[in-house]
Amino acid sequence: MIKQPPYLKKGDKIAIVCAAKKLPKPIDYAISVLKSWGLDVIIGRSVYAEAHQFAGDDVLRAADIQFFLDDPEIKAIISGRGGYGTVRIIDELDFTHFKENPKWVIGFSDITVLLSHIFAELQIQSMHAQMPYTFEEATPESLVS
Repeated sequence: MIKQPPYLKKGDKIAIVCAAKKLPKPIDYAISVLKSWGLDVIIGRSVYAEAHQFAGDDVLRAADIQFFLDDPEIKAIISGRGGYGTVRIIDELDFTHFKENPKWVIGFSDITVLLSHIFAELQIQSMHAQMPYTFEEATPESLVS
């Protein structure tokens, strides 16, 4: 049976991480939108980290995602942007706590490898949706869909 994480509600804590490429610009607009929906936004260490083209080195990115996968207070993890890099760290992630406490993992592009793993291996739903990096260009309808 496929598991569905609980729907997000006002007051829920969500985390933004970057599993792949570094952000070329701040994501303040996206953070303000998420906060306007009543969500408590936690910024991961990878979000403004840099290591060549990546949002920090592989160890930092994997540790950042792992921290939020394990944290029972976090109700969703949103990928800051796509690019390339998630495939380099996915085998380092431990989903033991995540299976016990499923949460939404949200994004598209490079993070799809993680979304696919979560569905295929764990039978937990995730969400192929806008990422903070794309919020400014997104239509209001696509942000709330």
